[in-house]
Amino acid sequence: MPPPPPPPMPGAISGHFLSRGPAFAAAPGIGLPVVRPKKKLKALHWDKVDAPETSHWAAHTPSAEAREEKYQELSKKGILDEVEKLFLAKEIKKIGVGSGSKKDDKKQIISSDLRKAYEIAFAKFSQHSVEKVVQMIIHCDTDILDNTVVMDFLQKDDLCNIPDNTLKQMAPYSKDWTGPDAKSQTREQDPSELTRQDQLYLYTAFELHHYWKSRMRALALTRSFEQEYAEINEKIQQVVAVSESLRDSVSLMNVLGLILDIGNYMNDANKQARGFKLSSLARLGMVKDDKNESTLADLVERIVRNQYPEWEGFADDINGVMTVQKISVEQLQSDARKYVANIRNIQMSLDSGNLSDPKKFHPQDRVSQVVQRIMKDARRKSEQMELYVEEMMRIYKDIMVFYGEDPADEGARRDFFAKLALFVGEWKKSREKNVQLEETRKRNEASMKRKHAQLKINNVAAESGPTSPSNTGAMDSLLEKLRAAAPQARDQRDRRRRARLKDRHQVRVASGQKIPDLDEAPEAEVASKNQESAAEEDANTLSPGVQSPREGGDDVADRAAALLQGMRGGDGADENDPERRETLRKARRQTAEEERRLRRRRREKANATQAEEHKEESKEEHKDEEAKEEHKDEEMTEGDDVPTPTPSTVNGAAAEEEEKT
Repeated sequence: MPPPPPPPMPGAISGHFLSRGPAFAAAPGIGLPVVRPKKKLKALHWDKVDAPETSHWAAHTPSAEAREEKYQELSKKGILDEVEKLFLAKEIKKIGVGSGSKKDDKKQIISSDLRKAYEIAFAKFSQHSVEKVVQMIIHCDTDILDNTVVMDFLQKDDLCNIPDNTLKQMAPYSKDWTGPDAKSQTREQDPSELTRQDQLYLYTAFELHHYWKSRMRALALTRSFEQEYAEINEKIQQVVAVSESLRDSVSLMNVLGLILDIGNYMNDANKQARGFKLSSLARLGMVKDDKNESTLADLVERIVRNQYPEWEGFADDINGVMTVQKISVEQLQSDARKYVANIRNIQMSLDSGNLSDPKKFHPQDRVSQVVQRIMKDARRKSEQMELYVEEMMRIYKDIMVFYGEDPADEGARRDFFAKLALFVGEWKKSREKNVQLEETRKRNEASMKRKHAQLKINNVAAESGPTSPSNTGAMDSLLEKLRAAAPQARDQRDRRRRARLKDRHQVRVASGQKIPDLDEAPEAEVASKNQESAAEEDANTLSPGVQSPREGGDDVADRAAALLQGMRGGDGADENDPERRETLRKARRQTAEEERRLRRRRREKANATQAEEHKEESKEEHKDEEAKEEHKDEEMTEGDDVPTPTPSTVNGAAAEEEEKT
């Protein structure tokens, strides 16, 4: 019985959105697209779907004809050209000459580090062949000698000292130039089997190793001896010049002596000194004053600048220590001795050493001719350098002893100039600080002088004014009180008038009834008199020294009573009688004129007592007061010229006042 058929694919059973094809039909091959780019493009790395037939990608696997039509459409729209333009892959170029296959066949003997060093050093000569580069090195070409990178590389120990393993492997490819028949000698193996770097190493450092180190040292001297001499000699001259300036600076010695005197004055008896080392100068800035604002270094600088200005120039005399402090005298001595020893050793090599026998050189090596041309000048400079460095050390030791330092102490030799440079730097800072403080103090003093001068001018102006402030103050106080009392007196008179009317007519009078007599209201009369006496007391308080005598007793009260009696006059009289109203109006005017005359008399009496002291001032003030009083009297007169109240109007006014209260 045949086996049952396999189950259908899941997509063919449910959904029915995939084509109903045979379940195990072979997937059509994708192959390459019909259109390909002209140049290699950057790759797009896919994460491929394992079973595209069961996903939506099944619809994107058309036939070859459909793919061709699709790519033709993309090509017509320019999409493929744009992709090729934007995503063009960069071509990788191989470095070096020759094919890569042959390079792999070359044999490498030297280490990888040395081979890379060869590539870096001779990168400038990479276009030249091996034979050309070797010839330039053997002939001492200027392109090689003037190239510091190449010269430094050729002097490395890796080229001067050949390892045993390299020696064994290189021996079959080399030739011994020290033998008698070196030119006719053949090599056991062909050097062309080696790499470019190995060939350079073989023809130069390996075959010439018996004099390679001396050779390269002598060739390096031809390009460096003049420059090294100039640098070392310049530093020696600076040290000598600064040492001599320290010896000749009398101002510096005087300043140090002043510091010693001040220090001994400050110290106790057991701390007295006859001299101090230069390291003590750094402690001047550590001694603060009582306010912690200034230091002993600031004080010394201020004393020298103000009291001993001829010493102030020491900072300029020894200013060279600021530059020389960066020079190590011991290192300078060592460099000078190395320079002399190097020239001496090269001369010995030329006389009796590795460079003395040209027969052992490479037949085309010109090292002897090149080096011999400069040795005469080099020997002369070496001799001068030796003398200069000896003189420098002698002067340096003498100046150290002169300033109390120990030349045998390594630290003292190293920091001698640095100590003086620090002192000069702190001295300049103290000078700037002191000058700034002095300028600030001068500005403050000038400002205070201007203020004092202005104050004196103001005092003189004040003294030239009125000499009697008490009188002036009394007059001012009197004027203020009079101004304050004038409206108050008028208000009091108005209140008294209203009070009399209210008190005397507080009894309501019916129509046609007789108005009460004045004697029936004694309390009102007493109240009015009390108010008048209070007003007089207030007036006396406001105007001290001005008395207001009541001439003829209670004239004002009598006149008021007569006025009211006239207002009441005959109960049966005709209230509309014009003659009576005119008589009452004249009486009021006479009363007002009499009051003005009394007030004017009191003022004249008061002003007469003060007119003797201040005649001019009292005249002006009297005129002002008289004008003010006349204005007030006119206002009062206008207020008094009201119609004479009748009994009916009096009763109405009294009723209104009662309602208000």
